[in-house]
Amino acid sequence: MKDHSGKYYIGMDAGGTGTSVLVSDGEKDLFQMKTEGLNCNSFPRERIAKSLQDVAEGLKGNGYAPADCGAIVIGAAGNNNPAADALLRNLLEGCGFRCPVTVCSDADAALYGALGAEDGILLISGTGSICLGQARGGRERYRAGGFGHLIDDEGSAYAIGRDIAAAVVKAEDGRGPETTLRSALFGHLGISGSSELVGYVYDMSHTKKDIARLARLISLPENEGDRATAQIIGKAVDGLLEMVAAVYGRMEARRCGPELPLVLHGSVLRGNARIAGELAEAISHRLPGIRIAQARADAAHGAVGLARRGAGMPR
Repeated sequence: MKDHSGKYYIGMDAGGTGTSVLVSDGEKDLFQMKTEGLNCNSFPRERIAKSLQDVAEGLKGNGYAPADCGAIVIGAAGNNNPAADALLRNLLEGCGFRCPVTVCSDADAALYGALGAEDGILLISGTGSICLGQARGGRERYRAGGFGHLIDDEGSAYAIGRDIAAAVVKAEDGRGPETTLRSALFGHLGISGSSELVGYVYDMSHTKKDIARLARLISLPENEGDRATAQIIGKAVDGLLEMVAAVYGRMEARRCGPELPLVLHGSVLRGNARIAGELAEAISHRLPGIRIAQARADAAHGAVGLARRGAGMPR
C-alpha cells in the first residue's frame, strides 16, 4: 500500500442512487471512487453506514489516512433533514474522520462546480428541477423552483413523465389530441390500456423516479412530429424559462454584471436536444443579458472546492 501522507480534501456528490467520491490535495485530483447513495430519506442507516465504510476503506487501501483529511463536503440529494446531516457526520467520525464535515444540497455542490466563485446561474433539470444564482463571490444567493414534485419541479423529468401519462389518458377520453406517445408508453410499461396505466402510476411501490424515467419517451424518433409531444416540450421549456427569468430578474436588479453565464445541467437538458435548443433560443430572445456557458467542473469537484474554501484554502 502506498503512503500518501499530507493534507487532502474529500468531495462527495451523493445523488439519489449513487455517490461519486473525489479526493484532492487542493491542486489536483488524487483519487476517485463510487459508492451507493447517501440519501437518508431513501436508504436505511445500515446501508449508508456501509457506503461510508466502503469509502474509508477505499481511501485507506490507497494510502490516504483519515487523520490527514482536512475537510469533507457532501452534496446530498434530499438534504432537508438536520438529523440526517448529524447521522452522516457521526458515521464519518466512526470511520476515523475527525475533520470538519459539511452537508449541503447536491444543487449547491453542482453550482460551485459549474461556476466556482463566479457570478452566474445554474439551471438543473433532472428528476426534479431548480435554478440557482450567485453573485459577489457566492455571498449573494438566488433561487427559483426546487420545491418538490408534488407542488413544483416544472420542466423536470418527473413533470414530463407525468405529462406524458396525462396526454395519453386525455387522448383516450377525447380531451386531447391522438398521440403516438400512447404506443410508446404502453410498450415501455408492458401494458395495454388506461386502467393498467392508472394502476401503475398509483402503485405505491413506484416512486417519482419511475415516473421520471418516462421522460425519455419524448425523445424517441416516432414521437418527433407528434402534437402532444410538442405541447409537453413547450410546457417544459416555459417552466424552465420561468425559473431562469425569476433568478435573473433579481440578479439584474442588483446589477451583477453586464452579462451572466448560465450553465444547463441535468438529464433532461443534457439528454433532450430539442428542449435544450428551444430553451436556449427562448433565452436569447427574452433574456439577452444571459449567455449559455459550459460548466467548469462537475458536482464532486464542486464539493471539493467547497471543502477547500471552508478550510481556508484558496479557491
